[in-house]
Amino acid sequence: MVLSLRALSRLTSFAALCAALNAHADLNANIGVTSEYIRDGISQTAGNPALQAGLTLTDDTGLYGGIASSGMERDDDHVTYEHSLFAGFYQPMGDYLAFDLFATRYLYQGDADIDGESYTEGGLRLLINDAVTIGWRETGNYIGSQFGFRTLELGYTWQLNSLSFDFYTAQHRWLEVDDEDYNFFEDTKRDDYWQFRIGANHSYGPWDFRMTLNKTNLKGNYDAGTIIQFAVHRYFNLW
Repeated sequence: MVLSLRALSRLTSFAALCAALNAHADLNANIGVTSEYIRDGISQTAGNPALQAGLTLTDDTGLYGGIASSGMERDDDHVTYEHSLFAGFYQPMGDYLAFDLFATRYLYQGDADIDGESYTEGGLRLLINDAVTIGWRETGNYIGSQFGFRTLELGYTWQLNSLSFDFYTAQHRWLEVDDEDYNFFEDTKRDDYWQFRIGANHSYGPWDFRMTLNKTNLKGNYDAGTIIQFAVHRYFNLW
């Protein structure tokens, strides 16, 4: 995996964040494989498996940051990897409520003409009773389109020892877009779609096994119908 100079500069910024956190921070890494990389309900690998890896630094103050990378396979622009740099602040508010304020910078690796697709997204999530999640994410330049894009999400996780089940739905919407190149259905100028996901996750020591069923109400040409996904990751505590 070879990073561009721009991506390396982002990694330098992440290193500066790491240096700012105190000595009580935890650094974790993971590497794994998924049968298909799905983001926001849409396949990013055309039905093919992908290698994935990540690095996360968390601090006692609630600050955290990291990088996550995944293989991609988009035939239209030959994107081969997605790297996401993220940072945020997680803070409990009493016994039953917590919030997570975060920002993510998405970087794409592939042909030279995809440089303009990188974008930054911000968001806020509320966690209720360690089970219900209500979230909002938004960007003003989704995948280099110069158009805003917003996601409203709702999730529920049921934890049973090392086994957990999650139920998730989200509405993904273009903001003030009237351009057939970006509307999801050109004939109706539709600017939004719904995503639904049911997942089961099992942790066994440092290993994490996951199976999910993903579905959207998009047409088949968006590679976002009903998709069953399997993934396994190995986690490492670096400090």
